[in-house]
Amino acid sequence: MHPPTPCTPLRTLAMLTALGVAAHLAPARAADTPSPTTPPSVTPTRAPSAGAKVPSLDELFATLDKDHDGRISREEAGAAYAQRFSQWDANGDGFATREEIHNYRLRFGIDDDGNRIAGVTPPPAAAGNRRQRPAAAAVLLKEPTDWRLETMPVPPSFAPGVKQKGTEEIRFAPGMFDNTSSTYFTCLLGLTFDGAPELSADDLRDFLEQYYRGLSLSVGRRKGLTPDPQQMRAEVAPQPTSPDAPRRFTASVVFFDSFTDGRKITLNVEALAIRRPSARQTYLILAVSPSGKDTAVWKDLSALGQRTAAKLSDVP
Repeated sequence: MHPPTPCTPLRTLAMLTALGVAAHLAPARAADTPSPTTPPSVTPTRAPSAGAKVPSLDELFATLDKDHDGRISREEAGAAYAQRFSQWDANGDGFATREEIHNYRLRFGIDDDGNRIAGVTPPPAAAGNRRQRPAAAAVLLKEPTDWRLETMPVPPSFAPGVKQKGTEEIRFAPGMFDNTSSTYFTCLLGLTFDGAPELSADDLRDFLEQYYRGLSLSVGRRKGLTPDPQQMRAEVAPQPTSPDAPRRFTASVVFFDSFTDGRKITLNVEALAIRRPSARQTYLILAVSPSGKDTAVWKDLSALGQRTAAKLSDVP
């Protein structure tokens, strides 16, 4: 038996150098590339042009969107995408939509098929920038620019019973999902309904009940909460207005906040409807908050809604 070969300083240096080179040459993990624990079903059918393979957007949703509601929750993302999820979820509501993931991947030069887009340089990593929202194009809700903006089709995936069809923009106040904030669940919605439908008090009541009931139940299912849909009802009252002004309504909606702890709250609503038959569209501006109507929150929110409606009223 031969004695072990001594490990000289020169031999040690050579071994460390080889290990360093090997680590340097290992390919970097691409954005949205899963960890080794990711199920095989997310393996992309088409590989990106360079670097690690990236699953397509359809493959991500086919694997992760367990309840098929068009969004991925943190729980559905699981351990494999735990770090990536906080970057997908641009508005911080606990869910990643197709649009949010699409926008995030574009920043890193990855298209919906998982292929790399030539000429796109990923942004540098920076502290405090992990949750930065890609800019979205606002059509109705131009302000406040510091309120997060999200867009979606109407009817939304969580409320398929909504009768109107079109698009929705929503701006979330900074404290939207913080139930200790003065702007808790405060938001502004701008909806464009195709076909220029007339909106009566009954139409608005049905919309609010379908929308908020579906939202509470959809989020609740993800978190093991069971809000009572029968309690989530709306009351709507039309307000006097001149013939050439937007139709005005005040409303209240009972809602179970499944985003936080399932608490029962009443949302106060001010609605302004602007019908444009020549454009075959009706605009609906909704200011929403559980805060009392005598608070500073509502003073600012009412002014914001009226300002938005006034700009839309000037559109021929």
